Amino acid sequence: MSEALAPAQRIAVDVGGTFIDVLWSDARGDLHGWKFAGGGPDSLAAIAARCGSDAGTEWFYSTTRALNALLGGTLPAAGLIVSRGFRELLETARLPASAGATAPAALPARLVPLEHVREIGARLAADGSAREAVDPAEVTRVVQELTAAGVVSIAVALLHSYLDGAQEAEVAALVHALRPGLEVVCSSATLPTLSEYERTLVAALNARLAPLLADELAQLEASGATAPGYVSLMQASGGLAGAKRARGNPLATTVSGPVAAVVGARVLAAAGGYRDLITLDIGGTSTDVALIRDGRCALTTRGSVAGFPLRMPMLDVVSIGAGGGSLAQSAPDGRWHVGPDSAGADPGPACYGRGGQRATLADAELVLGRLPPALLGGELPLDHARASAALAKFGAPRGLDAVAAARGVLAIATENMCGAIRRIIAGRGVDPTRCVLYAMGGAGALHAAELATLLGIPRVLVPPQPGLAAAWGLLVAPLTCEYVAALGITWPGGDAASLVESSTRLAAHAQARLLEEGVPAGHVKTRCQLDLRYAGMTHETTIDWVEAGHPEASVAATVAAFHGIFERATGRAWRDREAVELVNLRVTASGRRTPPPVPECFVTRGAPVPAAAARAVTFAGSDEALPAAVHARAALAPGDVVEGPAIIEQHEATCLVPPGWQARVDPRGDLVLARSALSGSG
Repeated sequence: MSEALAPAQRIAVDVGGTFIDVLWSDARGDLHGWKFAGGGPDSLAAIAARCGSDAGTEWFYSTTRALNALLGGTLPAAGLIVSRGFRELLETARLPASAGATAPAALPARLVPLEHVREIGARLAADGSAREAVDPAEVTRVVQELTAAGVVSIAVALLHSYLDGAQEAEVAALVHALRPGLEVVCSSATLPTLSEYERTLVAALNARLAPLLADELAQLEASGATAPGYVSLMQASGGLAGAKRARGNPLATTVSGPVAAVVGARVLAAAGGYRDLITLDIGGTSTDVALIRDGRCALTTRGSVAGFPLRMPMLDVVSIGAGGGSLAQSAPDGRWHVGPDSAGADPGPACYGRGGQRATLADAELVLGRLPPALLGGELPLDHARASAALAKFGAPRGLDAVAAARGVLAIATENMCGAIRRIIAGRGVDPTRCVLYAMGGAGALHAAELATLLGIPRVLVPPQPGLAAAWGLLVAPLTCEYVAALGITWPGGDAASLVESSTRLAAHAQARLLEEGVPAGHVKTRCQLDLRYAGMTHETTIDWVEAGHPEASVAATVAAFHGIFERATGRAWRDREAVELVNLRVTASGRRTPPPVPECFVTRGAPVPAAAARAVTFAGSDEALPAAVHARAALAPGDVVEGPAIIEQHEATCLVPPGWQARVDPRGDLVLARSALSGSG
């Protein structure tokens, strides 16, 4: 790519629940990374000032604000406009997958109260023709009622609008004319697919999140990102979207941090020759686990966020509330839990000394010697006395002192993290012995080797900057634009030519969007996929389009690929026995404004390992502390080996090497952890 295309600098910012991670590529192309506690406009302004941000700077951004708001239920009030007769659509929900189990299934929280739902006569017939037109007077009345009720945004979800969004667009125009400052979200623009409940749900979620994202983007722009066209946000599917486009679908940004970390892991691990990974990202509030097979991130169109089922393309990430800030709690029946509630960044764990009084996992780690006396290179001192006091208070009802309570908290958290990884292993048919556990986040390397021992995973890989994995993902991810169109075609017998025409049209739209966001015309790639299922089934499988020369042959080849995948997954053959439904067409365009800055090697120093200090450390599953050598990662060079029990410390993370394990520094500066007997096989 020509040098003229490169901006002066790029800044990647991942705003987590406890820390902010920053990766800055300056005007010379040099990389600088740092991690600090904080949040809000002041932090963003400090980042902009430190980097010397100007109008030509590219900003890449991910945030947990929308997800935290969903989890906490602290969302702005939104209204919902539906076709007459569908006022209770969100209340019908979808039968939970756990229905019929011994424990009752929890239904999703009520997203839009019925008093904020209004019906209008407008609707389409099942073939897409207008059955009843939009009545402006009716729209005016319901908008006045909703705004009087205090809503700050409105979702519009009319019957069969996935076939034609003109009616919803007409309603949105009327709303904007009446209340110009009101956020309006149309279901046909966010998820134009079959399934009225899921389409309405996505529109309602977007409407409730839209004011939050608009406010956050305003803060980002005010802090120094002065060119909105150069602000890009991570999406759930693993690609970036320009700020203007992201505002129309804020729901896609809710898992942006965990997704960015997986994207970063894929790129960084592939550069070192690792292509089959289970990613482990442990931060201040959550543990996020994902699968990478043959260098490709696992995707799903049936994910969930905060308990709400979503039919939208997203990386297949399993998340649980288990991080350093996770609170230790005693249930009414006396059982202990760790998480999902978190102390967050303020006041944070008791050991932060900011007023937190309740015991957390981070407090347990400190009391057990697993954390250093200060984090972030000394910028965040940890208070051992406060951590001990919080744990002693928590353990007192069971007659346990601080150390015993800390061991119990660590054991529970370890089992919770194991459970998240087991869901990936069992649910996706993964052989753990063929994978590498890729440790990320501030606490991923703190637990990875212990979890690998319990799960039979032979190796752990810790990148040079594990706490900045999400920022790396932001910096290397492409801009992507995705379009989906409902098909409703049965094969054999469908119109293949019209399908190809739709694909060409959607590809042109997606490419045009990326051109608007600065991707050069010659650097856009498109991908076409179909959602297929056997007639009568409720779940689809997404299959890459198989080009076979002409439309009929191409559809037939794609359907044949679906048969093969279904047979391998279930052991049953349905070829020539059941018709296949072509449910949705998906077209994705991707491209970059500039090449990603992935260094060939992160470590150039060759300083010898200094004489290490030591401290007593309690490892998971042990009732006694062991003397563990303490090494500074900055002093380790490629080829150096650290035998466990040991601790390797760096600015943004701590790596534990349990007894019987060793850590070796590979040529790129990664730490490769393996059992001592396996270390020679790389």
